[in-house]
Amino acid sequence: MRALALTLVLATPAWAQEVIVTSPCQPGATPVTAADMGPYLAGTWQMMAPGTGFTTGTNVGSVTLRFDDASETLFMEGQGVSVPLIPMNLARDVSDPEPPQPDFDASLEAMTPSGLTADEIALVADCENPVRYWWEMSGGGGRSWGAMTFIFEDAASGFMANSAGGSRQMQLTR
Repeated sequence: MRALALTLVLATPAWAQEVIVTSPCQPGATPVTAADMGPYLAGTWQMMAPGTGFTTGTNVGSVTLRFDDASETLFMEGQGVSVPLIPMNLARDVSDPEPPQPDFDASLEAMTPSGLTADEIALVADCENPVRYWWEMSGGGGRSWGAMTFIFEDAASGFMANSAGGSRQMQLTR
């Protein structure tokens, strides 16, 4: 009887099982929480950001996605800048404040290179609810913002813009 009681005390209830993220679009686990997705996306990514409109040239470099366990926040870092990535469609605790809404088009169509719709992404990536983040930062009298969609384990697509009117398409790979 004592062994049975000990087994019941040590058993992990089904509702407390840890989610192991294996893809930004894994079936049955989306939308996962920011705390589940952050460590999965953390690491070094290569960025290529060709200019759009009157913005010319292509920015190429590395960015680091770093997950902070204490705040359960994913940060994008590079060239001495660190900016939090705000999840747009991940599950949140009821007690969490509502994230602010970006004042730019954060639709899937705006965050993919050829303007893929949600249905097209679902067909290509088998992903009905891709993980999306947005960010913004201010400094030196200007403002920058952007958003990205993680569709595959090793690829994200998005855009960035600034208050001076510049804009870039953004692609991350690892």
